[in-house]
Amino acid sequence: MSTNEPRDDEILGRALSRAIETAEVDETPYEQSRMAIRPTGRGTSFWRVATLAASIVVAGALGSTLLGRPATDEPVGQQPSPTIAPSNTPAATVTPAATPAAQPNAIDHQRVFTWRDGQPPTSQHLDSVGKEANAEERIKSRVNSLNNAVSGLSGTILLADPKQFYVVSVKVNGDTATIDYSTTAPITGSMGTLALQQQIVYTATEEPGIRRVLVTANGKPATFDQLVWDKPLARDDVSGYGPPKDEVIAEEQSRPCAPNCPSPSPAVLTNTYSVDTIALGVARFIVQVDSGDWENFSVSGRSVDDSKDPSQSKYQILIQVKGTEKKSGLEIVDRSPLRSIRSVTKSGGTVYELALDDQRPWRVALLPNPDRIVVDIGGVGRSISDTVAVYAPAPIAPQGSAHLATDPGIGRQFIVSGLSRTFEGTTAWRVRDSANRVVASGFTTASRGTSAVWGTFQAAIQLPANVGGNVTLEVYWPSPRDGADVGLVQVPLVVR
Repeated sequence: MSTNEPRDDEILGRALSRAIETAEVDETPYEQSRMAIRPTGRGTSFWRVATLAASIVVAGALGSTLLGRPATDEPVGQQPSPTIAPSNTPAATVTPAATPAAQPNAIDHQRVFTWRDGQPPTSQHLDSVGKEANAEERIKSRVNSLNNAVSGLSGTILLADPKQFYVVSVKVNGDTATIDYSTTAPITGSMGTLALQQQIVYTATEEPGIRRVLVTANGKPATFDQLVWDKPLARDDVSGYGPPKDEVIAEEQSRPCAPNCPSPSPAVLTNTYSVDTIALGVARFIVQVDSGDWENFSVSGRSVDDSKDPSQSKYQILIQVKGTEKKSGLEIVDRSPLRSIRSVTKSGGTVYELALDDQRPWRVALLPNPDRIVVDIGGVGRSISDTVAVYAPAPIAPQGSAHLATDPGIGRQFIVSGLSRTFEGTTAWRVRDSANRVVASGFTTASRGTSAVWGTFQAAIQLPANVGGNVTLEVYWPSPRDGADVGLVQVPLVVR
């Protein structure tokens, strides 16, 4: 990492460090999830907070796993920002979670997935699961462990007495597992239904080759509150991000003097990564150009058959860069959503394969000094649309969520920052109070505009002295055609 980063990066880096939270936030209402309706796009605000069902007890926050490899993150902003009073949001406190040493060339499948607010579930290792002789028994052991009364697993939804609600059998047919429970789960409320489904689907499909799950109760379609589980569901059906979008982002450096330019020297590349550091729920992968000229790159996604390669998961992002990677090879990560990184250098350049839990939204940005190709994956669903991603401030925790620490809120002066790809870079913001009145508004210009590659943005916000309590930060861009809000995201905050 260069020691001569711009002053703006330092300013935003400090701002982000105040805004980053280590716990996941925001409950996901089922009636606005992809299972209940078909969202029109990732910009839809479908992370409304639902009332926590009385029959659900959340068991506590899942600690973030620290990796031995250094995680190098750069601030997301590149623009000057005014000096503002420090936020009262504490810096992140990362709690290590023990992860056993996996096989050198294989991801760890002795894992189960537990619910978290506003994002897909996150995985953790259990010694007691996934070691059985056949796929049916391995799936059964994983899914039964979701009842923390049995396993002591933290972060699960406590369902019922394990003597009344347990897996009777698992049958595998092709890529689908049918799980039959002893009885229908006593779940009420949309949030509880979605949480339960996320845990079951993600945990059962951790078995290589299994992509979909059908749940029955005593041999009949299972009913969770108002939902009848009458068809197999995949991870993308329950992730909460909305329908996946196929996209290829590519860029080539312009050469005004071509064809008379001198031949560029080949780029020398290094890669770094982090999870839950730059922002809540974001896995960041960086390809840094240490020397030479990267010429061009492309980023795309695809589904993967994880039964054929022990180092892969269900989904993969491919990054191709014209250059030579210093440390080609395979690295096992196993930290949701990033499971492994493989880099292979060939004559045409280097290909990076990022193995992921699912097909969650991703973004590509370019940062200068030195040149870095940045791929950000995931994040808090309500803070992300297809053209706007707010990284700071983070949304508040829902009331009554034992999954999170108490949020201290923000002051009347704070910074909003993130990535956007908007018309001419214009990124607008406004703050609404609890009565839906606009109490502050403005706009900033991102580092890029009208481009498939995202730009960085930041803006200092000053709220009036009489504003306090619950507010909503809205970030969007105005349509050049009619001024309508495009890419709107709504981030709930509390002003202390």
